[in-house]
Amino acid sequence: MPSYVYEIINLFASILRLIGMAVLGLGIGWLALDLLKKMQVWQVQIAVFFGLAGLIIAMAVFTGAGALGAFALGVGVAILLWGMPKKQKKEEEISQSI
Repeated sequence: MPSYVYEIINLFASILRLIGMAVLGLGIGWLALDLLKKMQVWQVQIAVFFGLAGLIIAMAVFTGAGALGAFALGVGVAILLWGMPKKQKKEEEISQSI
């Protein structure tokens, strides 16, 4: 096979790896935030935090920069989506209009 076919396959594999790591980061970020919110025991919260930090450190050593960046992007998006406090303006607007 010509070499450009291998290059195209390699490009698709890299894109798939990036998307997969972003989705994995999103899932692990959601799981970590869910465990941090539901578990009120401080030992579990510390274990979740150190587990996530250890995973990121291990990925920095054993994966490439693109995969680590996509994972970090996924975790960041999860924190922005599910970690931020919810706005309660709608309830206040409804109670004021009544």
